[in-house]
Amino acid sequence: MKGFTKFFIALLLPLLLTSNASIAAQVATTDKEKITNQHGKLVWADLYTGDVEASLKFYHDTFGWTVKEFAKEQAKYHLLYDNGQAIAGVLARDSKRNKTDNALWVGSIDTDNVSSRSELAAKNNATIILAPHDFTLYGKRSVLADPQGGVIALLELDLINKNHKKISNKWDWAQLFSTNTKQAALFYQDTFGYSLEPINAKKDSFFLIQAEMIQASIVKLPETFEQRDRWVNFIEVNKLNTVLSKATANGATVIYHPKNRGLAIIADPNGALLGLTQQESE
Repeated sequence: MKGFTKFFIALLLPLLLTSNASIAAQVATTDKEKITNQHGKLVWADLYTGDVEASLKFYHDTFGWTVKEFAKEQAKYHLLYDNGQAIAGVLARDSKRNKTDNALWVGSIDTDNVSSRSELAAKNNATIILAPHDFTLYGKRSVLADPQGGVIALLELDLINKNHKKISNKWDWAQLFSTNTKQAALFYQDTFGYSLEPINAKKDSFFLIQAEMIQASIVKLPETFEQRDRWVNFIEVNKLNTVLSKATANGATVIYHPKNRGLAIIADPNGALLGLTQQESE
């Protein structure tokens, strides 16, 4: 992971701004309005892992998440709960397709139409990993790799199925580390309808704006790091330092944790990158 650290300062600006990120947000009064107002936002994540049992143990022991198992054809889908709210899924990752990491967090962004957005993504040179399909728990879903290899999922929430109301709201932020930030930004603008706003004067990092909210960001991937785009998904935790102590005791590596900042990135024992932010006091 060496080479990331000096570039992680780019994380601080978007994360510190999220609490005031609304450009012209309005109070939603219906389910439809609430879902529309979170289009483009990270709302769910799945952990693909080569060692399901080890991953389940790590996230239970570190975060206190409990597990419910669902049989799905020949594979098994495990649902993780945080204080009674569904927060993520865990499923086996085919080791034959595993070229680098043993595990990978794939974040799902809320979208208006999975089928049409996936079709447009393919036209814009994305690779469809999982075609649009019914995600029984919450709606319709697809998984794709953007033209530079960043893996992301799309989730179209079902208004009729009220299960989406039980999803934890702790997924806080998504950031793409890219080898070509301008090219990546244009792909996400053209494919998913994000507006772009430069983060810095160089205009080589960008906010992604949708539903009049800053929803994610794109920053430069360090040249010293393996040159493939990757998303890092951030989740809110209570008592960040305590969680980091547990994580390292349970085999994780702290990739980034600036002093006096409520922000960190870890690699779990199976190599999956996960961002952590300090939960704000109520």
